[in-house]
Amino acid sequence: MIHTSRTPCLELYPAMSRLKAGVVRYASIATDIVSALGVEPAPDCRIGQGRITITFRRLGASRWSEREQVEHALHVATVARTVLANDSRQTVRDRVKRAIVVVYEDAALVRGCDVLARWECVVPG
Repeated sequence: MIHTSRTPCLELYPAMSRLKAGVVRYASIATDIVSALGVEPAPDCRIGQGRITITFRRLGASRWSEREQVEHALHVATVARTVLANDSRQTVRDRVKRAIVVVYEDAALVRGCDVLARWECVVPG
């Protein structure tokens, strides 16, 4: 079947969905931050438009005391800001002033139920 009109594909085939693609910003910086933290398992680090989000999974941190969580989150933010400040690119160094979100996610099986514990701290810039 050949269509000569410029009808968008989604109108011809409504069951098709749009292809979604994402751009990873500053992947090398995210890798540098993860390396500088030296934590196993390695956290997921995402550098977005407004915030830097560092997610720790299977660390057991969601069961730490609040004092330990906050101290660790502040340490993580300090390490991330140091890596950003030492980069040669001005656009990266400008991100030092942005908020850093530290997230702890832990999964457990409680009486046959999957339970996800999540703790999030936004460290302002």
